[in-house]
Amino acid sequence: MQLTELISDVDRALADEERAADLAFEQSRKIIRKTKTAIHGIHTGRRDPELIDSISGDLAGLIQSVSAYPRLVFGNDVSSAMMEFSETVLYDYASRGLELPSYQDLEVTPGAWVMGLADCIGELRRDMLTALVDGDVERAETLFKTMEELSDALMTFDIKESVVPIRRKQDIARGIMDRSRTDLATARIMKQ
Repeated sequence: MQLTELISDVDRALADEERAADLAFEQSRKIIRKTKTAIHGIHTGRRDPELIDSISGDLAGLIQSVSAYPRLVFGNDVSSAMMEFSETVLYDYASRGLELPSYQDLEVTPGAWVMGLADCIGELRRDMLTALVDGDVERAETLFKTMEELSDALMTFDIKESVVPIRRKQDIARGIMDRSRTDLATARIMKQ
């Protein structure tokens, strides 16, 4: 093959990968917008199981669309979409007191699952605060127990940051738990 043919071949291959990267970004943003809508629905008592199910299909489509490019499959756009999807589903299950699905069940990477778990704790805190504002200390206590269980599990991970950047999320979870514990104690005192 002559140099011009080699260059032309490489140029086509890179252009194809660039199109796939652009598509991955667009699909990832769409998934993330849908997860935000789904989480908001759960917070406001308008849970939409069809929306949550559709995100699973969107994520599978995203992965399929970039499957020829491993760098994209394991890149930021796909990872972010997996993490947000994990957060949404784990929060949905935890808020209803259900057993959490595994990363295999969700068809996401272990790293995306654990990062989603970490973010789920903050979503549960919002529900806990809403319960406290509504004067429902019992519901707040139930949510706090779930948060505590998830936080304790999160703290067991000791993984290199290059594998999963979990330490920052663990620090954030510790802070959330400390503030939540204080908020709950204050509410109990005020209720007496």
